[in-house]
Order: sequence, then C-alpha cells, then structure tokens
Amino acid sequence: MKLSDAIEVIVTSYGDIDLAARGMVVDADELAKATAQPDTAEAIALALLKKYNVTAPVVVIEEVAPEVPPDTTE
Repeated sequence: MKLSDAIEVIVTSYGDIDLAARGMVVDADELAKATAQPDTAEAIALALLKKYNVTAPVVVIEEVAPEVPPDTTE
C-alpha cells in the first residue's frame, strides 16, 4: 500500500485508527523518510504506521542441508 493511501485511510477513519494501522503494510524506506507537521492528523497516522511497520532491514538466514552421498549399495 502506498504511504499516502495509508495515511488517508487512517485520517478519514471513523473506527479504531490503531487497529486500522496495525493491518497496513507500507514501504519501509518511504515510511522512514516521511515527515509531518507536529500535532496533525498526518503526524498521528505516521506514528501509528511506524509503530506497526518495522523499518529495520530484514536478515534472511538460509539453512543449507548437508549433501547426502548417493546410495551405492545394490
């Protein structure tokens, strides 16, 4: 979801905005660079999105199974 769309949904929501933000996935780089004027609806929306979207890089650990020698018994 685009960050601007996520902010719009949160700002115009009549429901629980914390719950709305919890289910949104936005681009981490875009979120990390985003700013808003303090004490605005946009700033609150950004704070909620930052709370639920991890901006740290994801490290993938790949487990490699040992190579099994072919069965030569017949």
